[in-house]
Amino acid sequence: MNSTQILSQLSRNLANAAPKEWDAFVQFFDAYATEVTVAVTQAEQNTILVQQGKAQAFLHLLKTFRECRNPPKQPNPQP
Repeated sequence: MNSTQILSQLSRNLANAAPKEWDAFVQFFDAYATEVTVAVTQAEQNTILVQQGKAQAFLHLLKTFRECRNPPKQPNPQP
């Protein structure tokens, strides 16, 4: 199991234990990830790649948090 799968499983456990609080957290995280992503457009030239990497990481986490309850279906292996 990779680290994203572990994070997703732990997130699902938290979401199931406290659904209202989890939804509030994900909503806030979405707003924060949006701020970080928009900041890339205003970044100084010497920091733009760092800001871009930060935005990509936050968007990856947001996707993981959103999909933790309904993970994408894995394709069936071909016989």
